[in-house]
Amino acid sequence: MHNKALLADTGTSEEKENIRATVARRGLCGAANNTKWNELITFMRQQVEWRPSYRFKWINGHISSWDTEWWYHLPFPFMGVEWFDIGLRQERPRGRLIKNEVIDHSPWILKKLREIGFEHEASGDVVRIFGYLPKSLEDFRPSNA
Repeated sequence: MHNKALLADTGTSEEKENIRATVARRGLCGAANNTKWNELITFMRQQVEWRPSYRFKWINGHISSWDTEWWYHLPFPFMGVEWFDIGLRQERPRGRLIKNEVIDHSPWILKKLREIGFEHEASGDVVRIFGYLPKSLEDFRPSNA
């Protein structure tokens, strides 16, 4: 299927050095690590029926658009992720005249985040994983994805 899976630490030495400098300048404290991120990435890639949407904030301030591709669109290296939002609900069309079915996937997603040991908060149909502390709740609202 995929020859070489990209993992959380994928990135150049120069990228990682720039991230370390930004983290130090901003006085951030790490709340996640490559082991935790890799466990999440692997878990989501193994889902067959549905994979949630996600977006992230990079430590330089960039906030991504919502995406659902869990192989190559992820923010590598993850050491640059200030926070990572995951959508908890799936909308499944039922027909033109019938409202979409909404499936709440929060039980299994939140359970996995607790098992991994992520610092996270859920609100509405989104859970935010914190890559760094202090926690940033900026733009923390339900997804439109």
